[in-house]
Amino acid sequence: MFERFSSGARHAVVQAQHEARHLDHPIVGTEHLLLGLLDGRDGLAARALGRLGISPAGVRASIKEAVEPARRQLDADALASIGIDLDAVRTRVEESFGPGALERAPGCRRGPHRGYMPISPRAKKVLELSLREAIRRKSGTIGTEHLLLGILREGKGLAALVLAEAGVDTPAVEAAVDAIQRADDAAQDGRADAG
Repeated sequence: MFERFSSGARHAVVQAQHEARHLDHPIVGTEHLLLGLLDGRDGLAARALGRLGISPAGVRASIKEAVEPARRQLDADALASIGIDLDAVRTRVEESFGPGALERAPGCRRGPHRGYMPISPRAKKVLELSLREAIRRKSGTIGTEHLLLGILREGKGLAALVLAEAGVDTPAVEAAVDAIQRADDAAQDGRADAG
């Protein structure tokens, strides 16, 4: 299927892996695909999202807000199951070494994620739905806009939830994509007439 992806869509998928590594996540999810799409500033999806007020920084903040508390709770629950009170440990460490002693330094990662990173089932579904979107929109290639529409059609991944929380839905994205394509076509026609 990747042979049908445009260069921008391929870049978004590769960038999604980088985003997962950067966020120290062990698997590529829909949220990483969304960040990968936003990285392609010239891509149709990034331009449409920009028109709708979606920024990479805002998406990253929403992802961290959704993921980090759950990750910390899992850690605390795992330690509690073997009789360790995480809050008591944190208090004792901070008494000995100062406040924030357990916080990771910026750029520090728990472990390297090199090479292939697995893709979540929801992200795989997004890739499948992007093909359907390309076919529905009568496109010979799968572009970034199709990946974005696939995220919205999948509807349950973190990326779709982040977009829904920001008030972005399928009709808004389709309208933004269509408006950008019309403007691009008009600009091309203007250049052709001038040339």
